[in-house]
Amino acid sequence: MEWKQGRDICFKVLDMARDLGVQQCDVILERGKSFSMNAQQGRIDKSKVTSTQVIGIRVLQDHKAGIAASESLEEAALKLLVKQALETSRYSSADPYQAIEQKNSQDLIEIQPAMNQPDVASMKEKVDLALRLENEVLSQDNRIRNAPYNGYADGEGEHFYANHLGTFCYQKERSFSCYTSALASEGSTQAMYSGSSVSRTFAGLDPVYCVKQSAETALHLLEARAVPTGRYDVIFDIDEWQSLMGAFLGAFSAKAAMEGTAYYREKLGQSIASTDITIRDCPQYADGFSYSGFDDEGVIRKDMVLVDKGVMKSMFHNSATARYFKVPNTGHAARGPRGSLGTSSTQLVFDAGRTPTKDLYAGTVLKVISLKGLHSGTNAISGYFSLAVEGLLMRGGQTEQYVKDVTLSGNFYEILQQIQAVGDRLEPSSSWSFFSPEIRFGGLSVAGS
Repeated sequence: MEWKQGRDICFKVLDMARDLGVQQCDVILERGKSFSMNAQQGRIDKSKVTSTQVIGIRVLQDHKAGIAASESLEEAALKLLVKQALETSRYSSADPYQAIEQKNSQDLIEIQPAMNQPDVASMKEKVDLALRLENEVLSQDNRIRNAPYNGYADGEGEHFYANHLGTFCYQKERSFSCYTSALASEGSTQAMYSGSSVSRTFAGLDPVYCVKQSAETALHLLEARAVPTGRYDVIFDIDEWQSLMGAFLGAFSAKAAMEGTAYYREKLGQSIASTDITIRDCPQYADGFSYSGFDDEGVIRKDMVLVDKGVMKSMFHNSATARYFKVPNTGHAARGPRGSLGTSSTQLVFDAGRTPTKDLYAGTVLKVISLKGLHSGTNAISGYFSLAVEGLLMRGGQTEQYVKDVTLSGNFYEILQQIQAVGDRLEPSSSWSFFSPEIRFGGLSVAGS
């Protein structure tokens, strides 16, 4: 679909709402196309081509919100959509802080060349890649018995936003990915690990890294054992640090603060972390895969400092939370075509510290490479977590043993103030949506042997 065609559809729906006397309204249209395939036992086990589209409208009548969505863009479906949203609003509670007032001076069209590289790979190249991933993992060592998950995927997505004031925003992007896994066994011991790669181009994928990461780590984990119970300094692999941070990110949500559930709701301007910690939300960070030019209220996004040298500087706000707290809107509204108004981050980017890697790993360190039970083992309100982990016990920067069958416990909000050192190199997560140096946390509790 050309963006102009999508624009016409969005404003057609808005015109239908206006004709029914709707006071305020906005529309979100999302479209996507994807292709994926899985390889098993030397052949393509499954392949899938999907196309999706959903259009949703939010209407506000006397501060009462009504939301409805449709997968059809036929005129009859769009008319029904508007009527359903209007009807729903009649039974909603009034929200004096919710209003649709974003009026941009011109359309915002985000079609960045770097995010929309053409798909020039042939189907044969894609099939060969998926098959090669499985074959190369299995050929690494005879202890690797299976490669249960291997595949390739690509896709493109379009996001449209429009409101009754004439604001229109559009973004389009394309991505490519591949992944593999290694299931190793020796005697009665089994271990599995996976590796993945994402890129804006097919040629940018790194299958060699995927194979090496999954095979070598799975083989090392065959020899893993528990460490003695005690307190250890801990460094999280960047992916695991992103996952742990994500489990507690609601503490920075102004919507959660409105509801009284955000841990940091009364901490603005106060120290919440080590002075070595600065965290920014950078929606247009050049290397990121969660690039975003506008939020789900049509507000143009800008970089925001969340924590500056340990001091909390802001929360994630949409227009409603900004009105409630009487602060500027930070442009972090989050809403899908079917969903109500919330908040979310885009791309978190930490400032690099001053500690070289050699010094960061001095002494004894537990490097965590896998977290298990993240959803059941964390409490975002209190901050406490208790998680099964796998990792490496390191002394003086050298691996002494691989670790499993241990439980790591602590309080997220407390460990941010127990930071021993921050590495001097910024590293991306495997999804390229989170950027952080390695951080050494002091004295976390580990239950082992």
